[in-house]
Amino acid sequence: MDSWAEQDGMEFMMPFPLHFHWLVDDLHICAGPSVNGQLWCLNVDVRRLSTGQCERMLWDANTPWGLVRRDSHSSSIMSVLPGPRERDLLIVAEQGIGDIIQQLRYVSPVAAHFCRTRIQCKPELHRFIRRQAMNAEPVVPEQVRADPPTVRVPLMRMGALCADPLQGAAYLTAPGRPRTWHDGLRVGLNWSASIKGVAKDIKSIPVLLLEQLISAHPDVSWVSVQWGDDEALLMQQPWAAQVEACGQTVGDVADLADVVAGLDLLITIDSAPAHLAGALGIPVWTLLTQPCSWRWGLGSSRTDLYRSMRLFRQADLHAWPELLAHVSGALESAKLSTDTLAGPVMPGMSGRKPRANAPAPAAGQASQTSLSGVLNMCKEAPALRAAFVAHPLKFLAMQGVHVQSRDYRKLNQIFQAMVDFHGGFSWCWPLKPLQSSSFNSTVAS
Repeated sequence: MDSWAEQDGMEFMMPFPLHFHWLVDDLHICAGPSVNGQLWCLNVDVRRLSTGQCERMLWDANTPWGLVRRDSHSSSIMSVLPGPRERDLLIVAEQGIGDIIQQLRYVSPVAAHFCRTRIQCKPELHRFIRRQAMNAEPVVPEQVRADPPTVRVPLMRMGALCADPLQGAAYLTAPGRPRTWHDGLRVGLNWSASIKGVAKDIKSIPVLLLEQLISAHPDVSWVSVQWGDDEALLMQQPWAAQVEACGQTVGDVADLADVVAGLDLLITIDSAPAHLAGALGIPVWTLLTQPCSWRWGLGSSRTDLYRSMRLFRQADLHAWPELLAHVSGALESAKLSTDTLAGPVMPGMSGRKPRANAPAPAAGQASQTSLSGVLNMCKEAPALRAAFVAHPLKFLAMQGVHVQSRDYRKLNQIFQAMVDFHGGFSWCWPLKPLQSSSFNSTVAS
């Protein structure tokens, strides 16, 4: 396999593939060309030196969040062209429920090319998936071992196989529960993340801060869709007497979908209910931390993922009181016309302050900038760094840096920057327990 390299600003072909090795704290990483020939892809092998734990993964620069396990025992969907409905597809969904719901939009178009499609996913999703018209059967690992597939693909790779067929339109359905309250808007609340540790503290809204929002709108029928013990903490507050507690009645995603489908609006943090409401076409206001996930972009109040979603952004980390005040004002305006529930955020409502330390590079400078130069700019500017992480190849092209599909040296440099900017492998589901930070050393061989 040929390999691209760079010397004195000129690209040329290497007669052998390049493999790159480096250390990130306790991790040894080896990155090199994809053995199946996928374009803009690297095989990534990660080994924890202290325990010997090893993960064999594939990284696609066009879907940078899709760092997924490679399976040497089953054909890749990228290298096997199915005959006329004669192959068996397994979609492996190892991510959180929100990520899975986001990617379910791709299942039906891909499943149409196979005689049978199965989704290996969490049991709490099974009943919900069976209710959808996507011709895919949810299964558990034991069923897969007993009946191996012909072809398998990670769910997070589905976006690389076909374009979004719906362009943000609703793609899931739920019947909705009968309403028990009928006066005013029926607005759902989800304020606490299901993850643990520091990440939960960052993503979650302290329950006592909800008083300003709930008390300011006594004419709203508030509904809690919060799973777990967090709902009980809310219901203990005297000012939450008007909130209908539905979280304790939710046993799986199908139950949650029924609750969400009966709402006029869901106000939520970045969580599984946010994705579920967007996929169902229910108006949803998603309250984002600063910084937020790559998928929500940098400053817009809209997202290409879901037409029914509005984004409200913190001005600074933990600035929930100010953001909730903005949301409360937007809700007051929405009472006058339900058409504004999923409409654009009005000026000043996004909660986002312009940042002086993240200027856009001048067009004249961009064309002269090397890949290393652009990455150095990203290190200094959070806004540029977020744009790079979300769409690295597109962002680099806008800066005048174009990456060939087999330029493995540049692809490796981009991948290293992705890991560095994420502070390790917290973005990679198979390696989520591994907490790594900056690069200690880099050696190319």
